[in-house]
Amino acid sequence: MTDKSKVVKELFENTALYLTYDYNLQIRKETVEAFTTGLHFTHVLDIPSGTGAMSIPLLNRAEKLSLIDISANMLSIAKKNIPEENTFKTEIINADFFTLNLKENSYDLIICLGLLAHVNSPKQLLHKLSSLLKPGGMLIIQNTDSSHFYSHLIRLYLGAKNLIHKQTYKLNKVPADFIEKTLQQNNLELVKCYRYNQSFLGFSNLFSNEKKYKLTRSFFGDAVSPKHQIFGSDYTYLFKKKL
Repeated sequence: MTDKSKVVKELFENTALYLTYDYNLQIRKETVEAFTTGLHFTHVLDIPSGTGAMSIPLLNRAEKLSLIDISANMLSIAKKNIPEENTFKTEIINADFFTLNLKENSYDLIICLGLLAHVNSPKQLLHKLSSLLKPGGMLIIQNTDSSHFYSHLIRLYLGAKNLIHKQTYKLNKVPADFIEKTLQQNNLELVKCYRYNQSFLGFSNLFSNEKKYKLTRSFFGDAVSPKHQIFGSDYTYLFKKKL
């Protein structure tokens, strides 16, 4: 297990901390639903799966689902969320993704949300995901564009907070054009993208999760009818591997 993986494991074993931000989880879930509407899948991979909220709803349209997460606590919740009639086609793996010897060209849908900011090498992650995807398969991947003006504002705000409350863990800064160029080099083409902003800077505590969800939808729309996309720093991409 890599050094960064150890820190991430400790961070996400605290499920209450992660699940507090459920309006973002709801937006991501709805985006996955919009990107996959009407499609059937042979084998779906969800990495990191967390509680399975993004992929378990696809079980009625998938022959097999593999949930991989470094957090045992997250997977424990995911296991409870799987309908009993679908447990036979669900695989749960508690491991560091980079230590697994997964078969290439095995999945026709890979969901990878919230991981790029936490890995040692974003490029290595993108290469591995690309290799696992079948020709014609789909990759749904999320990234916060480090080059976006809103990301710069967030870093300035967090930097000011850091002067008072020192934070030792640092997220990866990954620009959008790096994601797009690297995946294109790996024979994937961009199909769709939905953008919004995950945070409200220093005003998050003023709003409930429900209010933040409504404000986000009001300004940015959804993946079916997006609005004001140029202002969104958080990208959820849909890529397809060329045949």
